[in-house]
Amino acid sequence: MPPSLKSQKRYTLLLLTAIFAVNSLDRQILSILLDPIGREFALSDTQLGLLSGLMFAVVFVLFGFPVAKLAARGNRRNIVSIAAMVWSSLTIVMAGAQNFTQLALARLGVGIGEAGCVAPAHSMISDLYPEERRTSAMSTFVVGANLGILFAFLIGGIAGQYLGWRWAFVIAGVPGLILALLLRFTVQESVRDVSAPQSDRSLFLETFKYIWNDRGLFHAMIGLSIVGIFTFGTLAWNPTFIIRNHQLPLAQLGLFLALTIGVGGALGTWLSGQIADRLGDRDARWRIGIVIIAIIIPKPFGILYLFTETTQLALSFYVAGAVLAGVFWGPTFAYLHSRIPTHMRPMATAIFMFAFNLVGVGIGPTLIGLSSDMMFSDLGPQSLTYALLVVQISGIWAAWHYWQVVQEMK
Repeated sequence: MPPSLKSQKRYTLLLLTAIFAVNSLDRQILSILLDPIGREFALSDTQLGLLSGLMFAVVFVLFGFPVAKLAARGNRRNIVSIAAMVWSSLTIVMAGAQNFTQLALARLGVGIGEAGCVAPAHSMISDLYPEERRTSAMSTFVVGANLGILFAFLIGGIAGQYLGWRWAFVIAGVPGLILALLLRFTVQESVRDVSAPQSDRSLFLETFKYIWNDRGLFHAMIGLSIVGIFTFGTLAWNPTFIIRNHQLPLAQLGLFLALTIGVGGALGTWLSGQIADRLGDRDARWRIGIVIIAIIIPKPFGILYLFTETTQLALSFYVAGAVLAGVFWGPTFAYLHSRIPTHMRPMATAIFMFAFNLVGVGIGPTLIGLSSDMMFSDLGPQSLTYALLVVQISGIWAAWHYWQVVQEMK
């Protein structure tokens, strides 16, 4: 392959990764700012859970399907670029909210914009990289999520403490506008595999039926959905938990979470992709088996983190889970794209993202908020602790579904 083509491929992947980082930044910055926003507007934990979870997830998944249909035939580079402009602009708009309703409307707009990122980006990456290197390429893309979380907690923590939560949203929205222009004017649309037959049937129904009838893909979709409950639930509520239980200042908390989830999680996600591809060259089952290991190992540490009163020790337990939190993403979508026909890839990604976000983002944060307010309200300050404990169980359930995927790969 000519060096220039290799360089262009790497540049495209890195720029898509940077855009996914901004996508994650603008989505997750709300989590570290929930406490000051809640105090300013006198919001309940249920309202905060809805704001960070279900309200975002519903529009995100609903708009994901028309975007995927468009990406199956249209210019994917342009779709991602326009979407980044939309969600970045509306992140800045959130800074001007004067009540819960205005916050919710702006948040809905961010969700609509962010629906245009992952499916077309995944499709571009799958066309750029062959199957034997697709897991590591997808994992590199997912590192963007960790980097986005890093900046979300840094900007949210430091700007939130010293400038106020409104300026934190303004700062978070600007990078996406710049990256959107870079993508549009410096990247070429990936060469699409057009060998697949075109069908007059509904692309959604055709793709969904294919996934439903493939036992491995079906279990991968369910496993991904359940992982989302824990991943997004704890991601949304851990900053508030640490503030309430360990009284860390916002800037110090932001730095800690940036280093653990951002840096540690990025390294864990990237290395797991490299390891999965290397081991997968000898036995393809390792590409999913590594997900099961990453789900199971952190569970005891997660429980110790919730019930340890000493701040330093509790946060050290938290690190173990944070490093492995994103391992599932790259292997799951690489597996999906290896088993699905090329013309179905954008819609298949949209269907997986629908399940992941509606169940994970929609149920996770909202379930924790409701549990804290209703199931464990009699426990006072410990209500959030037990609400977070509930979602730990979901990880074991997810691991079982991924094990079924491994069984299908024999």
